[in-house]
Amino acid sequence: MRKLALSGVALCASLMLAPSAGATNFFPGDPQFQVVGDITNGTVSATIGNAGIALGAFSDTFSFTIDQTGTGSGSLSTSTSIFQSPTDLDITSVIINGLLATKMMTPDNLSEFFSISSVPIIFGQLNTITVAGQSRGNGSYGGNATFIPAAADVPEPATWMMTIVGFGLIGGAMRSRSRTVRFA
Repeated sequence: MRKLALSGVALCASLMLAPSAGATNFFPGDPQFQVVGDITNGTVSATIGNAGIALGAFSDTFSFTIDQTGTGSGSLSTSTSIFQSPTDLDITSVIINGLLATKMMTPDNLSEFFSISSVPIIFGQLNTITVAGQSRGNGSYGGNATFIPAAADVPEPATWMMTIVGFGLIGGAMRSRSRTVRFA
């Protein structure tokens, strides 16, 4: 009983000290991948990004597994106030599990967006998101990904009826066999 009480206190303390699910802080030069949700049950979302990316080419790879089968989708963006300023970042590609995300630009060419949907996610399989591009010295990007589990296969009413009738016939056959009487 004492161990149970101590574990309950430890759990409450860890929940109070845990960071808020809505808080997203990207640290310079350190790619971040923050997950919200239970990877074994239900919808899962993640925030990815990097800030303060050094001058030159970069490639960030995020690897993860989800203990469900379903589909993933997401978007990623970067923007600058002045084209080719030190905070400008050009993303050349965003690839999720080998599928290339679609790139879109704003009319002023100061923001670029990447989006993708219906990416197959398989139970327990390693998944990757790779973001590659060119930084002019202090670039940053951020994005969101969402995983939606596949709908559970629920049998149709006709299948249920055939199963019930089948079990009934098997039970009836077993009962009629046990009534057979043998004389010596």
